Amino acid sequence: MSLGEKATTLVAEAMDDIRAIDLAGVDRDAVESIRDRLLELASHRSEFTSESFPAPEVGEAKKSAMYRIAQDEDDRFALYVSSVGDQSAAPPHDHTTWAVIVGIDGQERNVRYSGVAKGGAPEPVSEFVVEEGTGIAFLPDDVHSIHIDGGALNFHCYGLALEELHHRNYWDNKTEEWKVFKAVSDIREGRW
Repeated sequence: MSLGEKATTLVAEAMDDIRAIDLAGVDRDAVESIRDRLLELASHRSEFTSESFPAPEVGEAKKSAMYRIAQDEDDRFALYVSSVGDQSAAPPHDHTTWAVIVGIDGQERNVRYSGVAKGGAPEPVSEFVVEEGTGIAFLPDDVHSIHIDGGALNFHCYGLALEELHHRNYWDNKTEEWKVFKAVSDIREGRW
């Protein structure tokens, strides 16, 4: 899929603003400002629909689809539309770059954990539901898990493209240890 003309302009303007926020330095206030800017973008809901960014069909091995709708040539400032048709989950993990998730449709439950990846078992400290009109922001060492039941359509924005995040960590519940998350490689193109 690809963005329409209006959505292309809206995304380009939002990414310009996000670059400016990042340039001033990334801290908790900065990622929350990025979240607020993406909430503004998500308010144009008619431009970002599940029809434009379809989830995998029920029964497919892959439970979610990531559509790249913006990314700089140096692989920074990547924005995706994440589309989940029914259920999906991600174990506790970090990002090694700043990350922001903003709701467009459906609900995505995020659990935050204390501590930094690789420092023992993650301990849940809070939960937050990302849905239309809300979002959550993470610094590089923040740890969270994702739980979707019933489908969701969200923006996921990162300081570095998912394909370049080769050192993210996740908690393997079976082995009770931190492991390296393989970089995401099956991104669908959604840019203009």
